[in-house]
Amino acid sequence: MINMSITGIKETFLELEAEMRKEVTIQATPIIHMLTLDLKAETPVDTGHARDSWTTTPTKDGFDIANPVEYIDYLNQGSSKQAPAFFIETTALKYGTPKGAIVEPL
Repeated sequence: MINMSITGIKETFLELEAEMRKEVTIQATPIIHMLTLDLKAETPVDTGHARDSWTTTPTKDGFDIANPVEYIDYLNQGSSKQAPAFFIETTALKYGTPKGAIVEPL
């Protein structure tokens, strides 16, 4: 009979998870940058405030792309002749299938 003891499994998996998250971030960063640039390009412009208010923030699970301008939802509903309704969703879908909702109210 052989008895074995394996130690460090939990720590190894935690290290692998951290490495995986780091690699995903490295791979996703240029894509997120391109998506943000496309959102800026598609945002209707009057004063430029909405266009210039897009931000990208890394999160534990990926990235958060946001626009805190109070009228961004109104623009996304098609209030401007410069962009069709749902330009945010249309632009985001060019980059893949979302994990959840594309647009969430603030």
